[in-house]
Amino acid sequence: MARITKAHKAGLDFLDLVFFNELVVNVGMDAEERSQLEKIVQRVTQMVECRHSGLQADVIKHLIYYILEVRLATSTEELSQSNPHVPRPPNLSSAQMEAVDNFWNDYQMAYMSVITEKNTGVLANHALQIAEVLIGEFVGCSPLVRRDLLTRCFVSEFTDASVGVYCWLIVSGVLPVTKNNPDRITDEFTESFLIRLALLADYQMIVHAFNMMISKDDASATYLRMRNLNLTEDTVDRLLDIQRHFHDAISKKSLASIPLICRRSLENPSQVQEFFGEWGKRKVRFRAHTGTLGSWLSILGAAMVHRQLMGEYALAARTQYANRLGAVKLSDLKVPAIFNACDNQHTITELVKGRLSEYGLRINPDTLYRSHSTMRKTTLRLLALYCKLTRDLGVAMSAPYEDVSYVNAFVHSDKLG
Repeated sequence: MARITKAHKAGLDFLDLVFFNELVVNVGMDAEERSQLEKIVQRVTQMVECRHSGLQADVIKHLIYYILEVRLATSTEELSQSNPHVPRPPNLSSAQMEAVDNFWNDYQMAYMSVITEKNTGVLANHALQIAEVLIGEFVGCSPLVRRDLLTRCFVSEFTDASVGVYCWLIVSGVLPVTKNNPDRITDEFTESFLIRLALLADYQMIVHAFNMMISKDDASATYLRMRNLNLTEDTVDRLLDIQRHFHDAISKKSLASIPLICRRSLENPSQVQEFFGEWGKRKVRFRAHTGTLGSWLSILGAAMVHRQLMGEYALAARTQYANRLGAVKLSDLKVPAIFNACDNQHTITELVKGRLSEYGLRINPDTLYRSHSTMRKTTLRLLALYCKLTRDLGVAMSAPYEDVSYVNAFVHSDKLG
């Protein structure tokens, strides 16, 4: 077995980030929320591509999504009103709180824009102009859409985004997968996908650097102090690892720089590995999927199975009950079987197996079936809880702030299954 390196861990953290947000968009969001997200992507694409193309268009889109994420975030006053546990800042009027929010929002956007401009050579002023025009259209969007908007737009735009990231990480040598040989896996990624993928990875490092600069406290310590949570030892170890990396990053001068992959050649495996190695020294993610590297293909496939199943249910409902209003029971709908041990042709797992083979990935249908069954009992239950918590709280903070609903939902993941 290959030695587990910091680059390996960071690669899995990045994959988990994309995978989780893909689950939120494709499974967790309801039809209205998905429509809201698609409208954002559609409007941004329309506004950008009428004037720009290639690298310039992709960078401007990326910046617009980030600006919208910051500008659509919950304000301090809204947060204090919606959550009684968050104290209102003392001796500050509503106007003063708004001024403070505006200052930090402008600071975040300027920080991201300057680094991205310098990193890519693409000016951010067009992104700012377009975002200013669009902001009013999306104020009423669900918090599930507004939270992590940039990442959720990325997975909405690119089909099977997490599978693409998985393949790219293998081809680049970041993930030492042996069962699916890198020589067999596709390396035919679109230029747009690679640009946006790299920008998303850099975005994680820029936000991390911003947090370090303002010495923002690490939330893992809060959960470690909560004795009543009865956390498993594995979860405690994960939180301690996050805390240790946080303190290393904020204390060591050698980690003060911001590693950026856009300054490296994405076609050079050693440079990609170097970037993720630097990531791994600075930051650790509290993952939604805690399995080993070997389990990732089956969990990605299981998500594809579930997405296909939901699509089949939707198609069956439209076909069988075209003129019916109101709810329809899933048990009344005729959809293809997920798996058939006797003859697996025309099943959902066979379809997904074929789609994965197009990426050069090999997996047995029965493995997909078992993984999907496990996923429904674990990850998808936690996903549903996360979505409910986010909607009920009604809060969507921008990236530098911890997604409290996410940690609250997944902190007990080790106790399931």
